Order: sequence, then C-alpha cells, then structure tokens
Amino acid sequence: MAMAGWWVGLALAMPWLAGALWVRALWRDAPAGVWSLALGYGYILGLLSVTLLLRVQAAVGWPLDFTAPLTVMTLLALVGGWRTWRQRGANAGQPRNSDWRGQPLWQWLLFAVLLGWLGWRFATLAQEVWLRPLYPWDAWTTWAVRPRVWAELRELTPFVAPHLWLTDPTGSVYTIDAWTYPYTVPLLTLWPTLAFGAWNETAANLPWIGAALALGLGFYGQARRWGATPLIALIFTWLLLSLPLLDTHVALAGYADLWLATVFGLAVIAFFQWARTGDRWQGVLAVLLALACPLIKLEGAVWLLLLVPALLTAWLRGWPLRVLAATAALLGVVWWAVDGVEFTLPGLGEFRLKPELIQVPYLGLFNLGYRGTWEPVWKNVLILANWHLFGYLALIAAGWTLRAAAGGLTERWRRVELALVIASLLALFVLFFLTDAQRWAEQYTSINRVFLEFIPALLFWTLTVVVPSCSTCRPVQRLPE
Repeated sequence: MAMAGWWVGLALAMPWLAGALWVRALWRDAPAGVWSLALGYGYILGLLSVTLLLRVQAAVGWPLDFTAPLTVMTLLALVGGWRTWRQRGANAGQPRNSDWRGQPLWQWLLFAVLLGWLGWRFATLAQEVWLRPLYPWDAWTTWAVRPRVWAELRELTPFVAPHLWLTDPTGSVYTIDAWTYPYTVPLLTLWPTLAFGAWNETAANLPWIGAALALGLGFYGQARRWGATPLIALIFTWLLLSLPLLDTHVALAGYADLWLATVFGLAVIAFFQWARTGDRWQGVLAVLLALACPLIKLEGAVWLLLLVPALLTAWLRGWPLRVLAATAALLGVVWWAVDGVEFTLPGLGEFRLKPELIQVPYLGLFNLGYRGTWEPVWKNVLILANWHLFGYLALIAAGWTLRAAAGGLTERWRRVELALVIASLLALFVLFFLTDAQRWAEQYTSINRVFLEFIPALLFWTLTVVVPSCSTCRPVQRLPE
C-alpha cells in the first residue's frame, strides 16, 4: 500500500514538473511571478497532456498503463529542465530586484498571515479529499463511472446511447445518461488509479486538490506579472481560494466544474495579459487552455466562443470594428426575420437556431423565451454565503469600468476585458433567463456551479481594475495602441 502511494505521488508530480519546466522555459528572463505562473499553468497542461497520452495508448491497442505516459513525461521534464537551466545560466549575471525591499513590517506580517491561512485551508481540504470516499452525486452518476470501468478492464471501453446498449449482443459496451460527455475529466480521475494499481477513490480524487492549488499559483503568478505587489497579489489569491463554493468543489471532489473554472479562468487571464503587453507566450497559453475547454465539459465549447468578441476587439478598432458590429446586428435582424436557420453537419448532427429554440448536437435543445426571475440570482450572488463578498466587489469593479468607459477606453486591454465580461454576462443571462435552465436558478442548484466557471476570470478582471489605481503597484510594458 505504501509503495502504491509513492507511485500515485509520482504519477501526479512528474506531469506537474514537466509542465512547469516547459512553461518556465518560455521566458528567457526572470520576471516577477514567473515560477508561480509556471507551477500553476504547468500542472494543468501536464495533466491534460497525460490524458492525451492515455488516448494515444488506447488508440494503438495497448492496455491502459501508467508506465508509458510516465516515461514520456519524465523525458519531457528532463528536456524542460535542461532548457530552463540553460536560460538561468544565460541570465546569471543580471541583477534581481526585490519588491519587498523597503516595504513596512506590517506588509510582511500580513503576507505571512494570509499565506499561513491558505496553507491551513489546503491542509484541511487535503484531509477531506484523503479521508472522504467518493461522494458527490454527479460523480456517482456521470464522472466516475467510466474511470471505474476503465480501471477494472484496463481499456477505454466505449459508453454509448442507452438504446444502443440495449441492442448490443456482445456485452462489451456500457451506458450512462451522460454518455456524450467528454473523456478528459474521467481520464484525470483514472490516471492516479492506474498508478495505484487498482481502483482507489482517494487516489481518484487527488487531482482535485492539485487543480485548486494550480489555480491559486497561476492566479498569483499572473497577478505579479500584471504589476501587483506580492501582498496585493496574495490578497486577491486569498479572495479566490477562500470562496466557499470553490472549496466545496475541492472537498467534494468529483465534479468537473472546478476543472473548467481553472482551465477557462487561466486561459482568460493569459488572454488579458496578451492583450495588454503583446506577450506571445501568454497568447500561446491562452490558446492552449481555451482549446481545452470543450474537452472538459460540453459547455466549454460555448465558453470558448466567448473569447471571439474579445479577440475581434483586440484586432480591430475604429470604423472596422463599427462595420463588423453593424454587420452582426444586420445578420441578427435577418435571422429573426426568416425565423432562424436549420442545417446538418456530417458527423455532428442537426443544428436548429431559431428565435424560439436552439438545438445543438450534444448540448441539447433549449426552448427560448423570457421566463426567469431575478430573485434567485441576486440572492445567490449577494446574500447567500456561496461567494462571500465577491458579488459586491464585482459591482464596484463594474461601476469603476463604466466610469472609465464614459471617458473612452483608449487602452486595448480595457476594451478586450469589457468585451469578454459583457459576453460572459450575456451568456449567463441567456442561459438562466431565456432557457429551461431557469429552473436551475429557481432550485438554487446548478446556477452556482455555472457561476463558478467564470469566477476566476471575473476576479482577475476586478484586480486589473484596482491595480492600475494602486500607487504601490509596478507598471508593466503595455502593448502599443
């Protein structure tokens, strides 16, 4: 048992190390927060790479095993370590400035208190993950069923529609209600159990504590890259990691929402950085994680599309942007006038985009029409304890942004942020006020799980609103307008 635990630790640590070293190697210099950024983004990219290796392993007909993917990740870690060592040697003579130099004692003490607070929080969450068996309802019915079967059979046995399962004479296929859901989260659950040697619920849940830690590290590192001082960056990281609902999704490991919140949030944050500074490696991180969103959950494909308006805002300005907006509005009017469109894509199925309904393969059919009420929304966001004071902080940031917009948003990154925030809020409005998902809000159920997927990105947006107005924050080089 003890040896199996060591293998599980190695199976999680080696992809993390490989991802962190490769992300760190993207920057030749040593900017503030780069190692924290590398550790956060590296964990996510490393484990996502493992899921791709498991898919390759199954595609070539090999039994599922952790040895071959672990070997590949070890080789990647060695190469990434060599690249990082070379860059460190090239920059050995450069002076290093400390942001703590000359700072008052109270900032040191507050930083230590918050860091200890977060350490204790993660210790208690790790204890929950370690001791609690698989518990969440969706894990029982959706996310953990497939990895349990795959762990027992050592192959990616297909899960098919119920009617196909009923008519299959071989008994070699399985079914669940959510048989169309992506494989990535089940593969993340499967990976440590392969290292353990058998199905083990503690091992299966361990990636969730790593995902929360990676989210905090990536958030802190990006805050430092934005120009926040260590204390301000940690305050906002503490605000993120102390959110009750986020901690619940760690303690009750098994849902996919924490993974989508982490992947989408870190993608948006890197996108903001690219829009501000033009750093191509931030753009690479944004693209890699954004493309991974549909692999986490089906709605991840929709959240990926939310980046399109922001990307167009970054590329276009002035009359080209106004022409594009007018064209989009005209197409919307035409679409409404002709009662929508219907078409079929080979391999996907039928699409129906009409004023009264939307049907998208795998996502489902949504009847459209205003039916929502605001009471459950403002209660969940502003009154109940799921988000502490985040709702009020977001309102302050929104007021600050509207005030800046009234004077004209001359900076590219501000326009990009505003476009993404508006697109995200519009998507949530359509979901909870114009579709049958409105009952999720009225029942106080999935509304908060969906909100969670946007919270890291929105909290970083509030940080970017505050930081430029903070006299203790270091400015960074901005992308030329």
